[in-house]
Amino acid sequence: MRNLSTLKPNSYKEGQYSSVRLVSLVVIIILQTLGFSLLGSEAEDPSSFKELDRWYEVFLSGSKVGHAHCTMKLEGEDVVSQSIFNMKMNRAGISITMSALEKTRETRAGKIKSFSGEIKMAGVPIIKKGWIEGQEIIVKEKQFLRETEKRYPLDPEGRMTWGLMKLLQENGFQEKGHELETKIYSADFGMASPTKAKIKSLGQKIIKIGGEDVNSYKSEITLFTKMGKMKTINWLDEDGFAIRTKMQMGGIPIEIKQSTELEAQSRSDQTNFDFLFQTLLFLDEEIPDGAQSVRFNVKLNNGQVTPIFHQTRNQKITPLDEKSFIVDVRSELWGKKVNSGQKIKAIGREYREANIMIDSEDPLIRNLAKNAAQGSKNMLDLSQNLYRFAQKYIHHKNFNVGFASATETAKSREGDCTEHAVFLAALGRVHGIPTRVANGLVFMESFGDQKNVMGFHMWTEFHLNGKWHSLDSAMGKMGAHADRITLSVSSLEQDSLLDIGIKLSEIIGNINVQVEKVSLRK
Repeated sequence: MRNLSTLKPNSYKEGQYSSVRLVSLVVIIILQTLGFSLLGSEAEDPSSFKELDRWYEVFLSGSKVGHAHCTMKLEGEDVVSQSIFNMKMNRAGISITMSALEKTRETRAGKIKSFSGEIKMAGVPIIKKGWIEGQEIIVKEKQFLRETEKRYPLDPEGRMTWGLMKLLQENGFQEKGHELETKIYSADFGMASPTKAKIKSLGQKIIKIGGEDVNSYKSEITLFTKMGKMKTINWLDEDGFAIRTKMQMGGIPIEIKQSTELEAQSRSDQTNFDFLFQTLLFLDEEIPDGAQSVRFNVKLNNGQVTPIFHQTRNQKITPLDEKSFIVDVRSELWGKKVNSGQKIKAIGREYREANIMIDSEDPLIRNLAKNAAQGSKNMLDLSQNLYRFAQKYIHHKNFNVGFASATETAKSREGDCTEHAVFLAALGRVHGIPTRVANGLVFMESFGDQKNVMGFHMWTEFHLNGKWHSLDSAMGKMGAHADRITLSVSSLEQDSLLDIGIKLSEIIGNINVQVEKVSLRK
């Protein structure tokens, strides 16, 4: 086992590693998913409502990293449910804190009235709230000073916390083999439409909680999200409330167990769990900076590989079986034009317009983009000037920032690769250039005292001359490089952060990468 205390970047020249923001996002999404399972369902007569107030300990890879507190209470004729998660863990010896809160208000009949959710990563809040008006769901989202409002048609079959529990109560959860399908609304999975869910009862089981044998009823909940399936295994007590929940985040096991308030809030095992180490990949050989192409052999320990990875003109995916495949990546010079006769695809508005993260309409961003463009002769020259400006402007290269918007980065002038990627994307959109961010695994010659490491990374892509072109202002690279595997791309429009998180959740701790072949430029 490598010494985790040595896994610290000495400088950005060693590789601008930035899994922290993305990993934080994944963890919060997973814990919000588990929130569906923790409250359980009341087994008593619906007319005799039973309140809930329970504490839980949260474990990742067997190490305690935080706690959860779940309540369900009657307020007049409304059922108010709340789940709070607090987590603290190390990344490269530096402590990071994350929290998530989800609250719902529903009628006794299980109809949605309102909901809210707040996620904090490194102290940066992302707030969602919404309510029902007639046959519509109104959703407001706020991050930093920007707030958006959207309206969606209400699916009358969609349920939230109490609605789901009431359905379980009416259909039973103790009978082995009983299956039930429903639809679940969640502020964190997007409110445009409910997520399909399948619940299966697995029968009575004896489990240990706090060193004692406890009678329980095992169940399985599968959420069919737009990015794939997410599954939790749950053990419910006689009243139908959860006493234990387990799931996998890629190769990292997550477990939540009922405990006392004192036990739940006791110190986490920060010294035993370092999330950064869990996301690093160690290669057997170096990828030279001048590599023309690289062939990677990639294998997942669990699950299937497709459609996890992104195919581009410079990245070809060849499946070998359900769990392994070849990724051929080739480099491409910056600004290379479209080949004669190649069809140029239309680019959607989401790559041109401002959003919560890429807030290109902000006056500060517009002024900076104007200054950065001075002396530009054409669009390629403009793009290079914006890239160089972003490199120099963010002069505090660190992990101290949450997943910041372009404007917040413009104000603080600090961050890691996610801040570089979002900031540069905003500068490009000010000048009418379609932009997006890409995330994936990038090779680093050294990280701390470790050699030949791959870690999660984010960079920017500009659409020029009919093609998407890579600009990595964090690592100082223009054009496509063969030192990375692209996992996904995103405009970062609403809900795109969720897409990134779910894709990453399938990869973290669950992937093995080997370099099969390297071809150098002639």
